[in-house]
Amino acid sequence: MDFFFIEYRDPIFGLIVLFAALLLVAISSYALGIWGAKDENRSIEKFVKKFENSSGLSQKHKKMLLDLDIDINSLSVLALTFAKSGDFDKAISVYLVALEKSKDKKEREFLLTSLGKIYIKAGFLKRASDMFLEAIKLRARNDEALRHLSVCYEKLRMYKNCLEALDALDEQGVIDKAEIAYTKALILRDEPMKFDEKIKEFLELSDGFEPLKRMVLEQFIKNGEPLSSLSTFPKLDICKDLMFRLKEPVNLQDSEFRQFFKSLNLIKDEIEIEDFNLSLFKAAKDNGINATLSFSYFCSQCKTSYPIFFYRCPNCARLGSCKILTQISKDEIENSMPF
Repeated sequence: MDFFFIEYRDPIFGLIVLFAALLLVAISSYALGIWGAKDENRSIEKFVKKFENSSGLSQKHKKMLLDLDIDINSLSVLALTFAKSGDFDKAISVYLVALEKSKDKKEREFLLTSLGKIYIKAGFLKRASDMFLEAIKLRARNDEALRHLSVCYEKLRMYKNCLEALDALDEQGVIDKAEIAYTKALILRDEPMKFDEKIKEFLELSDGFEPLKRMVLEQFIKNGEPLSSLSTFPKLDICKDLMFRLKEPVNLQDSEFRQFFKSLNLIKDEIEIEDFNLSLFKAAKDNGINATLSFSYFCSQCKTSYPIFFYRCPNCARLGSCKILTQISKDEIENSMPF
């Protein structure tokens, strides 16, 4: 019987079998690659159709952009031009056209991430998060998409989802610990627990993000707790608007706080007030001029101004960029106002 199976022991036959197996694997991989690419194209087309709207480009202009030989970079520039002028609908339409035309995985990842950022600016947070998730499907280590996804979840008050996105960034080593501390503080703020325990956890988190001490101060004021029991105060630069409302001075061991309360005539210490606006305000009050302090808030990164304090800039999403500006204004006494 060995005579009939001698060819199976032939080295040449073994090589033929090996090459045949390699060829079969190569053909299978090629076929799967083609099938996967077609399936990905169908998936993107189906995904894009969910976000098409009639308020963007007309069908005529969409067809023109699809038919003309315009590269993805040019379409991206066109979309950004629309976005900068505030025409987000047209910017979204151009990006969707670019997605339909694109066959490259990296290009699609870039377009999905860019489209998500446009949706954030337009105020469509759920759609933005869908875009970022689709971009992450193409490449799990897309840190830009993960960052913006965490911001979307934060604005949607989906804090636990936000923390999951931040944990993924933390594993990649590309996230500031302040982001995680701030998100945990947002979760903690809504937790039903004893006041002392909550404050203790807030203070522990503030080691990673200094402005959280302002959040502690807000908790004290909100719950009517005496500020004399607060062990650690935030820097005056990030809480002067809250201090202005107080009727009694606090944290007088800090020289900046002492100068501030001196300008409000709440203490009589003989100290020099270094801040020009505070010094001018005190001089106005001493001379019987009806004056008050008003506060404005701006982002040190994008220079956008807002009427209220923020921990994260609503425009550029930079954390801890809020600066408080102090201005002297006329104190309008309600009783003297004509009606």
